[in-house]
Amino acid sequence: MAGELILLIDDEVDMLNILRESFNDKGYQCIEAKDGIEAIELARTVLPDVIVLDIMMPNMDGFAVCRKLKNDYSTSHIPIVVLTVRREVSDRIKGLEFGADDYVTKPFEFLELLARVKAVLRRTYLERDCNPLTQLPGNIAIEHQIKMRLKNKTPFAFLYADLDDFKSFNDYYGYNRGDFVIKTFSNIILSSVKKYGSSKDFVGHIGGDDFILITKVESAIDICKDIIENVEFFTPRLFDEEDTKRGYFEVVTRTGSIEKVTTKLTVTIAVANSVHLKFKSSMEISSVLAELKRYGKQQDGSIYVVDRRKKTR
Repeated sequence: MAGELILLIDDEVDMLNILRESFNDKGYQCIEAKDGIEAIELARTVLPDVIVLDIMMPNMDGFAVCRKLKNDYSTSHIPIVVLTVRREVSDRIKGLEFGADDYVTKPFEFLELLARVKAVLRRTYLERDCNPLTQLPGNIAIEHQIKMRLKNKTPFAFLYADLDDFKSFNDYYGYNRGDFVIKTFSNIILSSVKKYGSSKDFVGHIGGDDFILITKVESAIDICKDIIENVEFFTPRLFDEEDTKRGYFEVVTRTGSIEKVTTKLTVTIAVANSVHLKFKSSMEISSVLAELKRYGKQQDGSIYVVDRRKKTR
């Protein structure tokens, strides 16, 4: 399971050097942060596979770092192993309550730390049900989020976003280019949620070019508009120059006919919220979104469709 990216956080340079060399020898990649503020920014930017975090740091200690990372939707899934010189049970409990997945007490043997890192990675991969391409939570996590929010009766907006004519694009340009488009679309969605949403929002990847977002009702429209704006901005970069100049590319349909597909990827976003529609189950939400998406697909260009038959461009 080696090869994963580890974010090492410690204010002691010597300790960082020892950890980096030790993990590198085992085939892991490492990046380093010397304080809490730098660590949080790095974690949000590079999204490491696991974090090894020292508790005793000046200004912002490891407890505060752990709490901030676990309360941010973009980093909450990253497992954290804390390093502490404190042996009191209360301190270990505090670390776990703040979101740490495991801890190692200093001084420690590297092999023990390595074993704990491997263990939290293994548990995380099993629990996250993440999409291997985008590393976003998959269907099990999506279902859990829906049930949790319905149970808590917290008002939310549920967005279903996917690209139009993506299959034609994928068939024509191949899976590598298609994967790049999906990653780009994923980053656009995450960027929009980060810009207009909150740390309590959720982004999941159903599969292919299908994504799920759960956000505050008042944030939904701004997120939709930003996603559409960025999809349209990045579109020209996704096609070959010759196809862009021509304005279309040609694909063979299942019946053997030639279809011209315009060189412009567009997005359809279905939006349902728990204020207008009193949902009782995820099946009800899926049914409404499917209806909205069918309607949106019949329209030209990028579009978001809100509730039943309420359309806004």
